[in-house]
Amino acid sequence: MKIKTIKVWDSTVRFRHGVYANSKVSREAVYGRVWEFTMTDGWRGYGEVVFPLSWPVDQYQKAVQEEQGSLLSLAGKDSGHLMTAARQHRHRGEIGLVHAFALETAWYDLSGKQEGVPICELLGGSETVRVDDYLSISEPTIQGFRDRLEQVKSGSNVVQLKLGLNSRNDDVHQIALALEKLPDIKFLLADANGKWSVSEACEVIAKFDDSRLIWEEPCSLYEANMEVVRLSRKRVMVDQCVGEVSLAMRAVDDGLVSALTIKPAYLGGLNVAREVRDYCADFGVGMRIDGPWCGDIAASAILHLAVGAPPEFVIASCDLREPLECKASLGGVMRFDNGQISPPKGPGLGLGNESLERKMGDPEAIYSI
Repeated sequence: MKIKTIKVWDSTVRFRHGVYANSKVSREAVYGRVWEFTMTDGWRGYGEVVFPLSWPVDQYQKAVQEEQGSLLSLAGKDSGHLMTAARQHRHRGEIGLVHAFALETAWYDLSGKQEGVPICELLGGSETVRVDDYLSISEPTIQGFRDRLEQVKSGSNVVQLKLGLNSRNDDVHQIALALEKLPDIKFLLADANGKWSVSEACEVIAKFDDSRLIWEEPCSLYEANMEVVRLSRKRVMVDQCVGEVSLAMRAVDDGLVSALTIKPAYLGGLNVAREVRDYCADFGVGMRIDGPWCGDIAASAILHLAVGAPPEFVIASCDLREPLECKASLGGVMRFDNGQISPPKGPGLGLGNESLERKMGDPEAIYSI
């Protein structure tokens, strides 16, 4: 069957509580695109382009400009060309990687619907039904942080603290407060987003001896984070510093980090993210499988990947819609009272087969044969 039409929507979504900040960026909204591929037999595949928060506006604009040529070339082709195009895009830099993720997601969605199976089965099978959701807290003031802690539900098993917004003393204070106020959590992810030097990281880490703590990306460079592991002998998780597949594989081979963060939307698709996931599992390395804040399509795709990892190695995944004003909910994440989440049930992504126009309104562009 051929691709009959391709519809495109802008997916700019604002943060519910105003500005979202970490030690690197401050944003009021996330930016992306939604692609819908309709085949001549009526099946639809959904993809979502998720732009990094760190991108300047001109980078978003460049990605949107390149979108038209990419999608026009696919109209009238069979669905296999989505995967071929994704492989080609992965060699085109950052814009190519985010487009590749959307194309692969759409291909998996179509394939799952045609075969009548969820895409987790196409990604190697499911190892569990649900995974722990983590709650990310990013508050620039101690009072704001105290207020947010009071809102944390007792069911949250994993909490992430965004550090580096103010002084290291403030970071230490927030970590101590979280450990005190959240005695039942399994893990506290202390995320500096690469803010600290090796000596600064070791200075903060030395103040704590709590088995629930995992130090996430203390430094910006992989080698610096490895030095933190050697000096502190504490658990360190790496994230953006291993944002390329080769670096992620190297981190596993080196055997020093306790966990990796796997982000399919940045790595260039579900296939390469699956390779990293399975490599971590083979060598017993912990992982957190998530991505940037996004909408239902990307969130569902990433959760399908997460439930295919051995649960003993999964620290958490995430409801990536959580802080956003997602007005047109597609039901991409199922939530449970025990702090766990799962992808929706059903073939493909589990989001149904209706045109997205019903919930998202008129598309910005339509390409057809």
